Amino acid sequence: MSTDTFEDELRALLRDTADAEGAAYVDVAPDAVLVRGRRVVRRRRAVAGVGIAAAAIVCLVGWSALGTGVDRTSTPAGTTSASPHGAVTAVLDTFSGLTDGTSGAELSIPGPRRVAVTVDPSRTPDLVYWDVAENGSRSMLGGSSLVGVDPLAATWGTAGDGSHVVVGVVPEQARAFSLVTPMRDAGGGMSTTVEKVLPGTGRKAFGTQFSDPSDPAAARHLVWWGVDGTVHDETGALLPSVALGDDDGTTVFLAAALDRMGTFAREGGASMMSLDSARNSSGRPVISTARGGAGSLTGLFVAVVPDGTTAGAMVPTKGTTVTRPLAVVDLPDTDRSVVWATYTSADAPGATYSSVTWTEPGGRQITERP
Repeated sequence: MSTDTFEDELRALLRDTADAEGAAYVDVAPDAVLVRGRRVVRRRRAVAGVGIAAAAIVCLVGWSALGTGVDRTSTPAGTTSASPHGAVTAVLDTFSGLTDGTSGAELSIPGPRRVAVTVDPSRTPDLVYWDVAENGSRSMLGGSSLVGVDPLAATWGTAGDGSHVVVGVVPEQARAFSLVTPMRDAGGGMSTTVEKVLPGTGRKAFGTQFSDPSDPAAARHLVWWGVDGTVHDETGALLPSVALGDDDGTTVFLAAALDRMGTFAREGGASMMSLDSARNSSGRPVISTARGGAGSLTGLFVAVVPDGTTAGAMVPTKGTTVTRPLAVVDLPDTDRSVVWATYTSADAPGATYSSVTWTEPGGRQITERP
């Protein structure tokens, strides 16, 4: 008997699965999975203000050892399917091609091009991930368990070393989500995500393909935005957030324990930035986003500031019009506020504002310049 209780339980699950499936799993060696598998630990956190304390874990079975390429089923790829025993499978759309930011050429990225997720409470493991071939047949990538996983929690794992892909599930009420990956001074890597509801489970399957091969293993946390406007981390814990009330329906969140701030919006997607204020001239965490193209650019400026801050002004550059003047809103359950403004610009290239100013407690005037 191993001294690792988790390993003993995992070994038993793998052998039970092999016994149940018989010949279909002759190529899966439980010991090999344990040796080659990789744990991904999700720490459950309780939020107190912006502090987060570790409380529990969710673990995934190793992936690469299971991804042998053996076809487990010849079921054609489709939207969703369910068995009489309550199994539900969501076959996701093929990943759209990522392109080189300079040349525009499509990148050649290894790993699965299409994935699927099965939830079957009658089997062990009850959560299974698949690589879907062009002919629709599926080969098993890995498995995990939803037993004891909070309905508001997310779980996922990598589809093998060097695959560039993660596969998992998020709550069905997640309107949008972002995996937390490393921030890079040279700019973050690109990614594309596909998702589909798993009917009757309260969850949504997803797959994300990254251009940077190091991002899948580094994605240990996730932030999701619910249809009710609340923001959660991967354990389901609430994160401090505030709706700006702008035309794009933007919500700003603060995840101090993850060193991140970010936005979700009905229009304009999602953004995330490190809380490292040394990156900005103001010494405060700032996000400045824009969407559109030359002749039609819509932008948002957001900074996290101390409570008691009063708004100054955004000074636009030529061709830019401030559409929502600088304002300050409280960030609930924290000692922080958000200062923000929106603008439009007829000229996409170059800076859209020359400065943004505000005054913090004690009369200190702060200026942010691009």
